[in-house]
Amino acid sequence: MTPATRRSHGRRGSAILLVLVLTLGFAALAMSAIYLTSSGGILLRLHERERDFRYAAEQALQQAKSRVNRDTVFQRTIPETSYVQLDTGRALTDAAGLTVPRSRVNTYIGLTGDTVGRFGQFVTIVSTAYDAGGTRHVRRLDLTAESFSRFAMFTNTWPGGLAYGTGEFIRGRAHSNGNWASTGSPGPTYFDTVSAVGTISGTANYSGIPTRPGAAAIPFPTVTKLAALPGYATQGNLNFTPVSGASARATDGAGANVSGTSAANATRGTRVEFVTFDAGGDGVVGEDDGFVRVFDLAAGIDTARLRADLSGSPVALSDPVLQNQCGATFTIGGRQEFFPIASMKQAWVKTRIQTSTYPTVTVAQANTYDANTRAGVVAIASLPTARCHPAGSPFLLLTERLVDATNCGLTMPNPSNGAPYTWAAGPLCGVDTRYGGQDSTFTPNPRTCMVNVTNATGRCGGTAVALGTWRQAPSAIQLASVNATVRQDAERTYLFPLAKPNNLASKGVIHFTAGPIFTSGVLRGYVTLYVLGRVGLIDDLTYDQNPATAICRNFLGIIGRDNIMIADNALNRPKPINTSTGAAYLMGTPHYTLHGITMSLTGTVGVENYAGNKQTSPSITCGTGNTTSGGCINQTGGVIEQVISATYAGSGTGLRENRSVDPCQKTNRRPPFFPQTGRYLDNKYFEIDPVNIESAAQIRALFNGLRGRIGP
Repeated sequence: MTPATRRSHGRRGSAILLVLVLTLGFAALAMSAIYLTSSGGILLRLHERERDFRYAAEQALQQAKSRVNRDTVFQRTIPETSYVQLDTGRALTDAAGLTVPRSRVNTYIGLTGDTVGRFGQFVTIVSTAYDAGGTRHVRRLDLTAESFSRFAMFTNTWPGGLAYGTGEFIRGRAHSNGNWASTGSPGPTYFDTVSAVGTISGTANYSGIPTRPGAAAIPFPTVTKLAALPGYATQGNLNFTPVSGASARATDGAGANVSGTSAANATRGTRVEFVTFDAGGDGVVGEDDGFVRVFDLAAGIDTARLRADLSGSPVALSDPVLQNQCGATFTIGGRQEFFPIASMKQAWVKTRIQTSTYPTVTVAQANTYDANTRAGVVAIASLPTARCHPAGSPFLLLTERLVDATNCGLTMPNPSNGAPYTWAAGPLCGVDTRYGGQDSTFTPNPRTCMVNVTNATGRCGGTAVALGTWRQAPSAIQLASVNATVRQDAERTYLFPLAKPNNLASKGVIHFTAGPIFTSGVLRGYVTLYVLGRVGLIDDLTYDQNPATAICRNFLGIIGRDNIMIADNALNRPKPINTSTGAAYLMGTPHYTLHGITMSLTGTVGVENYAGNKQTSPSITCGTGNTTSGGCINQTGGVIEQVISATYAGSGTGLRENRSVDPCQKTNRRPPFFPQTGRYLDNKYFEIDPVNIESAAQIRALFNGLRGRIGP
């Protein structure tokens, strides 16, 4: 065999190896393709299963949300301390109506968030999708419980013939379960959405925001729905029963009627006043520095003294409210001192007010301030700081802390015997004890009489009679001490703290078992005042700081079973008095200022005598050219009422609305336990690791961890 033949045999062996290698390579590629195709199919099926689980969990959430919003009976079954299981092993269908294969859902619902009624509440829905292998996908949805406190204006009923008019402004969310009407040219101005179940008609400026006629009705709250509030008030020692009843009017022994009414009988009543000051003296006014105090009229004294009502036309000079409760404030030594008209005849008063830095008073001017003449009364009422105060006010020291000849008012309660003088008018009183009423000159048991204004002694014409009493707080919540630089110790035990640490059990709810209740003052804190009756707004009621800048520092809700009305009194609206030169107007600070949310469950939030007391000169306006008898209703907050009512009836009458929204209304906060609308809005979605939701114990732990504390 030749060498060439041998080389030919070697080449044939290499080819065989090459063929084997290529064959094995192609086989490996084929196997890889088979494996990749198989893995891709598995992954696709896994993604499809994951999609089915996610779809099932999301669908269960939305169905539960729909149930919560439409079923008010079911809403009441959701527990605050546990949860309710809505679905157990339920199969779901897809958009085509086909059952989602191999997937089942469990759905759990519970109340979470702050359960003490202050920061708003959530409904948390948790849905778990599972198969035979266990829990596969878990989703959580938090729904915000909408509060009525978010509305700037809400009415359940809109009577025909009523409409918002030119010069009125509503700067927050507005809704009517009836119609909504506007009128005038250019009409009112709205700065947020206006919705109504019925129609929205008339001329108005909607600030470019679409209106929503034909909206769904929002169920209005009832007294039954608020049944828990009296119990909350009791826990915090803030549940009160007002005095009431009619009796023969009181006289001062010399025949003078000091009851405050011209009727045969006087009607007793109670008022609540909000008080704020730095009680601890730490330089910070915190929630622990917010209080209320409660004043009850004595038998024979009429609510006209609580409200500071001037009666008659013209107003009689002998009117006890005019003489004893109206006057002017003077700045003396950096302090505000108030002198009632009845005290202006006294020589020492004329001398003291001449030291005032505002308003300044000359000798000649002081001599014109005569309580015994109509011209003198008009001169006092014309001062820029002229005003009236409700009975029991610390500013009424000179006519309510009546002393005898041997007491200069340094001993309290007031002496009950002896011929009474006014404060610091007794013969043994030194010059250093003579000053006007101040915010700190609190008198626990004020008395009243008709001061003899025909001379300068300040002595009562007859005997003094009880005007009323301030209620003493239970010993458990009495302050141990007060900042002596701003308050006298005499006031300490008559202050009801609204919050911790002075009132540990308080839930921020004040309740009165009946009405009417008359209220005013300065609030610090979160409070709901609930009255089973009428509420009279007798003077400005404000927060200790502007709610537009101190956002959510304070939040007040006033709920009345019946009407809540801005009083037509000498605090809110000037009253006419006839003089030789025409009509003058007494007291009454133009414009009513209110911070808070007002709600009338069965009536309206309105203005007393809105069509009467017409005044055109001197004019009081709300907006450009809109004359009224009281100016504007400057409310920062909202109005919720069963039926809307008029606040004025043409030029020179009533008060016009100028309402602004409190920025806190746009948060999830509310006054304590303020009613909710029953609507729940999406807040946040979460995905939860399935390993944490596989047992009842884990589900309970989840809801307990999301829930606020129960209690104060």
